[in-house]
Amino acid sequence: MTERTPHIVGLGNALVDVVAAVEPDVVTRHGLTPGGMHLVDADAAHALFEDVGPGIRQSGGSVANSIAHLADTPVRGTYLGKVANDDLGDAFCEEMSGMGLAAPVAVAQNGDHGTGRCVVLVTPDGERTMSTYLGAATTLMPPEALAALPEEFDILFIEGYIWDAPHGAAVIERLAEAAQAAGAKVALTPSDAGCVERNIDVMRNFVSRHVDILVGNEAEVAALAGREGADAALGWAMTRVSVAAVTEHDKGSIVADAEGRHHIPAVDVPEVVDSTGAGDAYASGFLAALARGLPVQEAGKLGAENAARVLVHYGARDGDAAKAIALPAA
Repeated sequence: MTERTPHIVGLGNALVDVVAAVEPDVVTRHGLTPGGMHLVDADAAHALFEDVGPGIRQSGGSVANSIAHLADTPVRGTYLGKVANDDLGDAFCEEMSGMGLAAPVAVAQNGDHGTGRCVVLVTPDGERTMSTYLGAATTLMPPEALAALPEEFDILFIEGYIWDAPHGAAVIERLAEAAQAAGAKVALTPSDAGCVERNIDVMRNFVSRHVDILVGNEAEVAALAGREGADAALGWAMTRVSVAAVTEHDKGSIVADAEGRHHIPAVDVPEVVDSTGAGDAYASGFLAALARGLPVQEAGKLGAENAARVLVHYGARDGDAAKAIALPAA
């Protein structure tokens, strides 16, 4: 690492969380299962958004959350993704820049894809039903991503979900090559076990050729490794990467580098309110520590501390949207 300010660049699906208080009939009218998480198409997303109104908005997406957590640290953050030329796209960019984070996102100019959004419907009983439309996030092209990539940075952090996009594999490959040419490390989060299963061959190949740092939960890394248990998954990872972290919820995490493994206990919290985004927060603390040149066990501790702060409130970040999810519907 250099003496300049450490810098992490994140690549992911740019989304805006829209939290709206609704009556139960809104959930059923749109064919959603109360309390469920649904991936919907453009027509369904538009109909729901028109029905529930503007709601309370907060930028989101897995790696976007990780980059957002860098705002109050001595590590610089830049986020790469794609939004549409609409109100939600403006909201995403304004929130990231308002935190002092660079977000040179590509902007889709046509009306075929709106900005990706996750609409969170909160009913009077406190139940949260989520409807996600990826939208413009899935149309990111390699030249757009390369044009936004800074000349100097320390770590490129890639979201596994990008492989699900039509040009995702090409975007990931080109940015990883550019990062390595710039002398930066490549870090990967597999995103979830389902994403791994859909992209298992290309993801394993990419890990072997490009990844320096792997961070994910036990289910994700075990799926990638084709092995059961955090220890076995970590063992597989360390035959391919230089540094790895496998989280195990309340058991803490296991981190490793060439010098050995370390178990990092979870940080005690008074009550776990919502685990959404805890992995994003962990990854942010872990990578920020590595970017600063700290030992891997210290990186694990900072990751655990970050995750603990997210566990005590609703939502993946602090702010108005997280507060709104905690409130009963009007």
